Amino acid sequence: MTFDEFFDFLMSEECFNDCSVSFINNRGEQQYIEHDDLFAYKGKVVDLWFSGDDTIKVEGYERIQPYDGTIHIFYAPTNAPSFPVHTDPIDIYIECLDGRKIMEIDDQYVMIEKGTKVFIPADTPHVALNSEKALTLSYGINDTNTFSNLRKDYGNL
Repeated sequence: MTFDEFFDFLMSEECFNDCSVSFINNRGEQQYIEHDDLFAYKGKVVDLWFSGDDTIKVEGYERIQPYDGTIHIFYAPTNAPSFPVHTDPIDIYIECLDGRKIMEIDDQYVMIEKGTKVFIPADTPHVALNSEKALTLSYGINDTNTFSNLRKDYGNL
């Protein structure tokens, strides 16, 4: 998925009906886009996209692309805010679809670019540094079976 393809998906009825869309503001807080109809939703999304001030997060993408876990999409314009350093209770696998992102994972810096992936074990402190525009998928891994399937698809992580 490219930036343009993500924008098209974000503006789609499919995303409106099947996913939860939010943004991360400059305080690192997540705010959901409340909407009653597709037209109002699209207006809010266009405002967010073209302001370039916030990271856009789509939850529930696993309903579109079947997966035994969760999939979140993050679109971060250059210098967009991120969640503060945090941990997740499950293993996370991040794949860069477009652009480039630096991740700080347990005090180590890792660059991910289009087509590259990084694994973050459960309870590991991490933060996304959005010095460049990037589009990423975050896979929540619920069990070792899911991780084994990812290894079959992508090789050793």
